[in-house]
Parts: sequence; structure tokens; C-alpha cells
Amino acid sequence: MMDQTEKLLMGIERILSVASDIVQEVDHLKRVEEECQMLKEKNFKKQLILSEQDVFALALDDRSITEMQDILFKEESIIKNQRRSILQKSNVSSMLFNKSLTTYIKYHGRYML
Repeated sequence: MMDQTEKLLMGIERILSVASDIVQEVDHLKRVEEECQMLKEKNFKKQLILSEQDVFALALDDRSITEMQDILFKEESIIKNQRRSILQKSNVSSMLFNKSLTTYIKYHGRYML
């Protein structure tokens, strides 16, 4: 009887050890994923000129064109051109700008600009 109990306890200990290893591996993979996301963000940021980065950051905050004009002291046409340029660089030019950002963020994460 004791042999069977000991075997059962050893089996449970092994299962708990494997579960702990899995949890640690998942944590590691999450960190790797975050690092990859940061690299993607840096790579995307390099594609944008400084003025586009400003427009993109405001768009991520759901700012309207009018709000962007007030904050950046730029004309509407300039902001629209910069938005169009960002869309072309992000390869989502077929959608509306804010919807594109939402889609881009969904698949690539929020960009730190």
C-alpha cells in the first residue's frame, strides 16, 4: 500500500515540476515576444520622418485632424499628406486612417513614438 502511495506522490511531484517548467517557458516566450514587438516598433519608427512620427503618435491617441492641426500648428493638407505617407509605409493604404491604425495595432502592437 505504501509503495503505491509513494509512486502516486512521486507522479504528482513530477507533474507539478513539469507544470512549473511550462509556466517558466511561457513567461520566457512572452518576454521574447515583447522584445520582438519592440524591434518591430523601432523598425517601423525608422521608416517615418519626425513630422510623421508626431502625426502617428497623435493618431494613436485618437486625435482628429482638427486636433492635430491645433497641436502641431500645421495645415490640414499637410497632416493629410503625412497620414497618407504613414499609410503607404505601413502597407494598409486601402483603409481609412484611424481604422488602419486600429488594424495595424491589432496585428503589430502599439508603437512607441
